[in-house]
Amino acid sequence: MRRKAAIQAPKILSTDEKPTAAVYVRMSTDNQNHSVSHQLHCIREYAERHGIDIIKTYTDEGRSGLDFSSRPGLRCLIEDVQSGVVPFQSILAYDVSRWGRFQDLDESAYYEYICRRAGVAIVYCAEDFENNGSSVSSIIKSVKRAMAAEYSRELSTKVFAAQCRFVEMGFKQGGRAGFGLRRVPISASGKAKTALGFGERKNHPTDRVVLVPGPSDELETLRGIYDWYVVERLSESEIAFLLNAMEAPRECGRPWTRDCVRDVLTNEKYIGNIIYNRASFKLRKRHIENPTSMWIQRTGAFPPLIPVALFRKAQQERKDRLTPIPKEELLAMLRKLHDKHGKVTTMLIDQDDTLPGAQMFAYHFGTMLEAYVLAGLPQTNLCKFVATRAIVSNVRATTHKQVEALIVGAGVGLEKGPSRNTFLLNGKTILKIAIARCLYEKTALPRWRVRLDEESKCDFVLAVLLDLENLKADSYYLFPKADFSKVQITLTEANMFELRQYKHASLEAIFGSPH
Repeated sequence: MRRKAAIQAPKILSTDEKPTAAVYVRMSTDNQNHSVSHQLHCIREYAERHGIDIIKTYTDEGRSGLDFSSRPGLRCLIEDVQSGVVPFQSILAYDVSRWGRFQDLDESAYYEYICRRAGVAIVYCAEDFENNGSSVSSIIKSVKRAMAAEYSRELSTKVFAAQCRFVEMGFKQGGRAGFGLRRVPISASGKAKTALGFGERKNHPTDRVVLVPGPSDELETLRGIYDWYVVERLSESEIAFLLNAMEAPRECGRPWTRDCVRDVLTNEKYIGNIIYNRASFKLRKRHIENPTSMWIQRTGAFPPLIPVALFRKAQQERKDRLTPIPKEELLAMLRKLHDKHGKVTTMLIDQDDTLPGAQMFAYHFGTMLEAYVLAGLPQTNLCKFVATRAIVSNVRATTHKQVEALIVGAGVGLEKGPSRNTFLLNGKTILKIAIARCLYEKTALPRWRVRLDEESKCDFVLAVLLDLENLKADSYYLFPKADFSKVQITLTEANMFELRQYKHASLEAIFGSPH
């Protein structure tokens, strides 16, 4: 089948066929004079005068003309035009500014060119020039685009100045209230209205918004967060875990995260201060973090929810936690802890109030094992377990690859099994691969534990036993699940003779050599 061309020539109409057009209308909050209904009325009058049949309407209501990505109506229009199959010959817009107030004038021209290239003309019904591609119309259109862009720049400057003035008066500008706070609109006469819910907006442009304390249960939780952080010295992640375990609701109804807790612990609105212009995103351009000298602040805009002294302690605690500790000092801490207890574990580290958390040591040294080695401490059983983990992973990956090659080479159908580390053979037999490390202590004989795991519903378990040093694969056992009623098999020197029928010298001895 031949593909349709992406660009189509304008359709040639018969003398008795009316030309067809689509309509594009847009209204943003910065200009209410050209409402959607007003634009449609003027466009329909233009269409009647020129005998044009309107067959489709694209609308961007309440959308800024600065950004193409935030205008679904215009995006849909451009996509339809680029599809190469549209039932209209032109697009009717009210004026150049409704098409867009793009700060880059070439962007506005680009979207118009896409339409014109597809044989669809753009008509500005309220403009006093004809958009016919002549030199005069191109010059006027460029001036109009520049004027539309400049209008947005001037309006942005005026709006920003007004917002700064309102902040200095103690009013909140945009954004969420935050946990423990609520937004209350204040009318022009100074009368307080009903508090706004999450996602709600004030219903009158002259209303101003103030922050007030929220429900008592949120205030109690808010103070608890500060106590956990300052007094009990819990981390932000631990606090988030506790809040979710308590099912403490957030303003937006979503679970608590470390970032949410950090915002509660660092935002000065909880001591009654309003800070504005921390970041800029003017004219929908690049997002910029502003220096403190550009911040607009109002101190004591409303009563504090948290005692100022407690808030300052939280900021100092945060600063202390973020202050990097020299590695040599961290290693000295581990040696001192070992001298005190005769051993060092992550639990002992976390329980000692004079030490940073175990995560701090892992962050600076990569792993706790590396920290123990650099501190010159004897390795604990846990350290040995961590050191063996990488070897186990490598043996498992190698075994998986070898088993897969041998099974496929034997002509047996192979798929991924229903659970981790399992294969499905010929669509019905489930094989599980288990890597068993050697567990050896001075007071006990070497032993290997193999879990059969009833949850995986496997038919066979291929157990790969590591050598006494846990450095490489040493022997292979193939256990039929039907032969064992226990969930776990422990292999020792005492029972290996009894289980010799399940032992194999190699993987090839189990699955056969590949063809």
